[in-house]
Amino acid sequence: MINITIAGDLGSGKSTVANHLINNINYRIESAGLIFRRLAEQHGMTAKEFNQFIESDPKYDNMVDDAIREMGSKEENIIFDSRLAWHFVPNSFKIYMYVDVDTATERIFNDKDRVSESYSDIATAKKEIIERRQSEVLRYKTFYNVDINNFRNYDFIIDTSHATKEEVNDLVLSSFKLFEQGLEYNKIWLSPRNLDLSKSTVNQEDVQSEEIEVVKTDEKFYVFRGHDKVRAAIEKGDNLVAVKRMFE
Repeated sequence: MINITIAGDLGSGKSTVANHLINNINYRIESAGLIFRRLAEQHGMTAKEFNQFIESDPKYDNMVDDAIREMGSKEENIIFDSRLAWHFVPNSFKIYMYVDVDTATERIFNDKDRVSESYSDIATAKKEIIERRQSEVLRYKTFYNVDINNFRNYDFIIDTSHATKEEVNDLVLSSFKLFEQGLEYNKIWLSPRNLDLSKSTVNQEDVQSEEIEVVKTDEKFYVFRGHDKVRAAIEKGDNLVAVKRMFE
């Protein structure tokens, strides 16, 4: 068995997936987020304030990273819930969970269990979620020279914006089992409602293609091929479609 790393956006459902996995396979969870929040609390800061504080001092990140790297090299059957674990545990099934910012904001704002991430109103929540994400992207580029937004870093990408928990959980688990056996599986699943059809190709064969290909630019997904298939999925009310290829 190999380890599993789960990265992704705030509010994408990483903990939900991790808990589903440990209920179905003999793994345990190690969460960098819990370690990070404990450090923030020890310094009397919110998660956002602590993110900004450590932008100029990587030693706190290193404490978490070193622990993840050591566990990943010596142990198996671990699910690492961490935005950068895929980088420190390269021999793993690398999952990335995406969610659009409006859905993430609504989830986080309405989640009363997130004591460390409470907001006075939804507009403030969205602003701070965006700022926190930007802070994280900057920090990881500065200290590690890695781009956490680059989907090529991962073995499996799923958009949880409109999918049910059951759909997400089932796809993650079944895909991991195929990966573990060395079998083929669909690596990218996106919400058809998050696919932009406005930049339609001239070639009609591309529009009618049975395979969906997208271009990821500035946090948006533009359909390059398979426009008709995406439209049909939207009309059917599908929450997820398999994407054959993504250009970044």
